[in-house]
Parts: sequence; C-alpha cells; structure tokens
Amino acid sequence: MDPGATVANDALLVQLVRGSLGKDAKTRELARPNVSSCKFVVTLHGCAREPEERRAIEEAVRRVPGVRDVMNKMRIAPLL
Repeated sequence: MDPGATVANDALLVQLVRGSLGKDAKTRELARPNVSSCKFVVTLHGCAREPEERRAIEEAVRRVPGVRDVMNKMRIAPLL
C-alpha cells in the first residue's frame, strides 16, 4: 500500500495491521495480539513474554499506513 494512501475503514486497517505483524522481522515469530480498530485508533490485547516484545509489536503497528494511534493493552506474562 502506498504510504500516502488512505485506508477506507477500520476493518481494512485491522487486516493491514495483522498482515504487517506477519511480515515484520521483529514480530513475525511472536504470538499475535488481538487487534481491533475504532476511528483508525488500533487497540492491542493479549500477552507478550517481555516488555521488548510488547514494544516491538506496538512499533510495528504504528508504522502501518492509516493508523492514527495505538492503545497497547497487552499484558506481560513470562513463560514459566
């Protein structure tokens, strides 16, 4: 998608975000968060093993064209 292009709706934006997480070298091997969007503000829910994973996911989402803001509600839950 052209970086200057606009995204038609929130449903399309959610699909773009999910796809970008699968393509990004820092996030493709991580557990995927639940993604929702309202008025182009993306909300992330789920668990990350450490703060760096949580941050990498948020940064990847912020780079998706059309994302106005990110509400990162992911919890840190290390594997036992």
